[in-house]
Amino acid sequence: MKKLAILFFLFIFLATFPGLADKTVRDPEEATHILVGEVAEVEGYYDYNEYGDYLIFSRVTVRVDKELKGRAEKFVAFSVEGGEVGDLGLRVSNTPAFKKGQVHKFYLKKLNAVYKLIKQEKLQPEAKAQTVCCLTFAKWPSKTATFYLNPNCNDMTSSCTYSEIDLGSGSWQPVFNLVIGGTTSLTKVKQDYQNIVFFRKVKGGSTIAVTYTWYNRTTGEIIEFDMMFYDGWKYFSFNNACTATCNGGFYLSVIAAHEFGHAIGIDHNDCTTSIMYPYADYCETGLVQSDDRACAATIY
Repeated sequence: MKKLAILFFLFIFLATFPGLADKTVRDPEEATHILVGEVAEVEGYYDYNEYGDYLIFSRVTVRVDKELKGRAEKFVAFSVEGGEVGDLGLRVSNTPAFKKGQVHKFYLKKLNAVYKLIKQEKLQPEAKAQTVCCLTFAKWPSKTATFYLNPNCNDMTSSCTYSEIDLGSGSWQPVFNLVIGGTTSLTKVKQDYQNIVFFRKVKGGSTIAVTYTWYNRTTGEIIEFDMMFYDGWKYFSFNNACTATCNGGFYLSVIAAHEFGHAIGIDHNDCTTSIMYPYADYCETGLVQSDDRACAATIY
């Protein structure tokens, strides 16, 4: 994540990279503690989040080696969505997957004796077997997955929402075939062997959408995904009959294409031209690129 050294450019940066800028501005203000330490233990457990989703969480215990801001105990702990329990794992697209022995710079907020992770920067990254333009974490046992859509989106009709989601998911063809099997009224995430896509009527801070990918730890095979779009953002359609010209928001199909990459087992990467780059520009038009399909083809 790039930092701005000159405050004069802050307004331009905020307008161009809303997600990135939001975190860059808030982190120093919200973090009561900035620490460098090694992950000593990761323990998975089930619980509900603030929206009533039933998820796997990870309780991460860190041995503090250096205090950069705030005084802390020798060991501190916080919880994040995602993790592993028994044979089941959950990857949450906007949350890092912590492993024992990793060394990070942690930005934490302490409230009522409880630490909350704001962000982290890995200081000793593990050796990557894959290039930075292609990172994967699991795969489906076949090249097809069916999902169900709750098309209740603030900014467009159900039929237009359906078309945009279909456009985004379809851009992974011919490597992987994502099929809309019908509609659903579901609006909660849980592991129930149903792949669902829905909109949550809140704005998720700097996060536009989140994909929850459930997988079998033993086989490395994906068994389900749930995808949620924060409906506090403005979504637009490439079809001018569906929405006005994009302004101060995102083409739904573009954000969907990124999230469906997670749904088929592809992680974020560092290549700005890739659909799996973790930051989005307002009104960005690029869908899945040939290099993204080539990445998917390495596991399918």
